Amino acid sequence: MNQTPQHRDRVAIYARMSTDKQSADSPADQIAQCREFAQARDWRVVESLVVADAGISGASRHNRPRLLDLVDRIEEWDVLLCFDFSRLARDSEDLGWTRNRLRVHKRKAFETSTGLDVFNVGSKVMGVLNEEYLVKLRADVQRGLRGRVERGFSAGGHAYGYRSELVPSGKVDPHGNEIAAGFRLVVDPQKAAVVQRIYALYNRGEGFRSICHALNGDGIPSPRNKGWAPSAVRELVRNPIYRGEYVWNRSEWIKDHETGKRKRHERPESEWFRQRDERWRIVSDEQWEAVQSRMARRGSTYRRSADGRLQGTRGGAGHRARGEHFLSGLLACSECGGAFYGVKAPQRLRCSWAIDRGAAVCSSCLVVARTDLEDRVLGAVRERILTPENLTYAVEKALDIVGEKLATRDLGADRKRLLEIEAQLDRAARLAVKTGGIEAATRIIGELDAERVKIERRLANDSPAPEMNTLRQVIEDRCQEMATAFEASPAEGRAALLALLGDRRIQVGTDAERGFSVEGIFELSLIHEPPRSNHASEGACVVAGEGFEPPTSGL
Repeated sequence: MNQTPQHRDRVAIYARMSTDKQSADSPADQIAQCREFAQARDWRVVESLVVADAGISGASRHNRPRLLDLVDRIEEWDVLLCFDFSRLARDSEDLGWTRNRLRVHKRKAFETSTGLDVFNVGSKVMGVLNEEYLVKLRADVQRGLRGRVERGFSAGGHAYGYRSELVPSGKVDPHGNEIAAGFRLVVDPQKAAVVQRIYALYNRGEGFRSICHALNGDGIPSPRNKGWAPSAVRELVRNPIYRGEYVWNRSEWIKDHETGKRKRHERPESEWFRQRDERWRIVSDEQWEAVQSRMARRGSTYRRSADGRLQGTRGGAGHRARGEHFLSGLLACSECGGAFYGVKAPQRLRCSWAIDRGAAVCSSCLVVARTDLEDRVLGAVRERILTPENLTYAVEKALDIVGEKLATRDLGADRKRLLEIEAQLDRAARLAVKTGGIEAATRIIGELDAERVKIERRLANDSPAPEMNTLRQVIEDRCQEMATAFEASPAEGRAALLALLGDRRIQVGTDAERGFSVEGIFELSLIHEPPRSNHASEGACVVAGEGFEPPTSGL
């Protein structure tokens, strides 16, 4: 990049420390080396753009908020520095995504350990090696854990009723601390008594829900300290560890690259590793078999229908699993945060934690008719949120934000890009004559010429009014689509509600005057996708966030 006395390249610095063993000050060391690199080139480090993601894996960009924030603020810097490109990404797709963002915005990135820029072929080769490192690391971890289990040690984590105990190796570290040969599972007598009580209650005829009520009512801490839940009790009575059999490698967790979240996958039984030790036993074989038999009998009363729904009989009455209604999965109890769903019949909704875990966890007795709740939510959306006044406000606010971005766009970059296009057109023509690759060259020349025409049109317009008028129509259409969806089919209305809520849920609570209250935060996303070009920054993604919500304090 060319330097002038008036402009010194602005530098952003990104550091990351993954979850494997590194020194606690690793990000600080990385940042210090990046500062030295910038200082040697007379670049200016922007302090607000010096960030670190600590204790976060590089397997996916989606779970690294500081990196994503830097990319969102790409107009505020010219050069991105990191110690090495494995700090940016260990996945080739993520590294390619980063390169594309840099290329579109005419930015550069360097790894200070080698001085390579991110577009260098050497950095691309290292990107492949970094991805292979993750594959090898997973295999090494799996092999190491299996070795622990084979030696009778814990592979990490333990079921309720146990604790881990250090097994000394007879060696000490330089500080005189005991070095562990491993950790083994030992029974925790106090928790073991709770396990025995659960088995006894279930064999006596109690259901999972009534067991949870009893445990929570007695103030017995749950595994996650959120109160005993039926699902936790169900998994507990199914775990063979309590009869002295440890089963390892039953499942694997695979991270979804797009979301950064892990998903559990069951392994084939042939890959399971079983180990027995009477020191782990908490319940007798008779207790274990009795519980499994009762669970099997209860489970046999249900079957799957052709459409995959759960059907069966309970207490002699026909029972069909509840279908999804308009607000299914979108409601939460305002008192405890538990899910608010249909009980006994889907027409009556109440707090699931109050039902499953008892009054010790949630004392809410609120029961709401499903139709009343749906009418309250839909009425508020139609009459107090997606009103013409609020939609007009949303459109004008979005246009103000986009207008500010368009007013400050860098036309100098457009003119520079025109010179580059002319040079690329000349090279493409010469290459076609030299190699005879007329077809490929024609396609490249066509793409470059189309880009040149768009840039020339932008430079010819002193006012961004034509673009703003187009954008206004796009945003107005988006708002109208959202409003129309609530008047269409239930499926479209539910999809629109999901878009407004995002990851949040609607809170349902008691209200002395109206019987119940419904509160939620809605955000209306107004997205304009521009034509494909090397200036994607001129598009706008505007979200109605803080300070942009319609004036609706409650529904």
